Amino acid sequence: MCGTLGLNMGTSTKRKSLSSIENDLLVFGGGHAATIVVRAAKKGLVKPKAIAAVAPTWAGPLPIVFGRDSSMQTRYGLLRGILRTPGAGWMMYNMLVSNEGAIQSQYKSHVYANPQNVTPAFVQSRYKLTTEKGSRYVPAAFLTGLLDPVNSRDEFLELFSGLEGKTPILVVSTEGSPKRSKAEMEALREARGVSKFVKVAGALLPHEEYPSMVAEELYKFLQENFEVNA
Repeated sequence: MCGTLGLNMGTSTKRKSLSSIENDLLVFGGGHAATIVVRAAKKGLVKPKAIAAVAPTWAGPLPIVFGRDSSMQTRYGLLRGILRTPGAGWMMYNMLVSNEGAIQSQYKSHVYANPQNVTPAFVQSRYKLTTEKGSRYVPAAFLTGLLDPVNSRDEFLELFSGLEGKTPILVVSTEGSPKRSKAEMEALREARGVSKFVKVAGALLPHEEYPSMVAEELYKFLQENFEVNA
């Protein structure tokens, strides 16, 4: 999830005026997208007036569990290569990713906090996405860490500290994230560059599972930093 919203700069008030989508940008990002946005902002590739990082992550599923030393990187490379091959790749992809049982299991175990929110209709909608042309290539990269924006917690924290005093940043953590992912989110609680840290219900995708709660925190953040014009 990554969204943008425009704002106008106010000159007569302490807070900036938010009323238009034609000028400057606010960026709301979830998961890896959140960290990628912060990295891009630190490099000056984008210049948002504020960032909201929702359940930010930086390590793919396999690296966060098994690490990223040289031996594991070799194994990840082999796995990516197999997943990309026409025959064996499709078989492995269908077994690990593109089947309703695997999708349901993943969402119920750690992606969503409440298993009851993982309905048959929801699973079917996610399964449909995995059957689109070329769909196996991104999961292959994500699972093995090829899309990871940084390689360590220190680098993760450095991204946020690099925007201290420049860009307001909201971090939305969650109550039900997996242990390792939660530890990385919690590391941002007192981190430099983080303007506000809040926690909501959910796990890795709170903006999907509890969108109203996340929206409320985003709106509060806007009110605190900008003059919101309805």
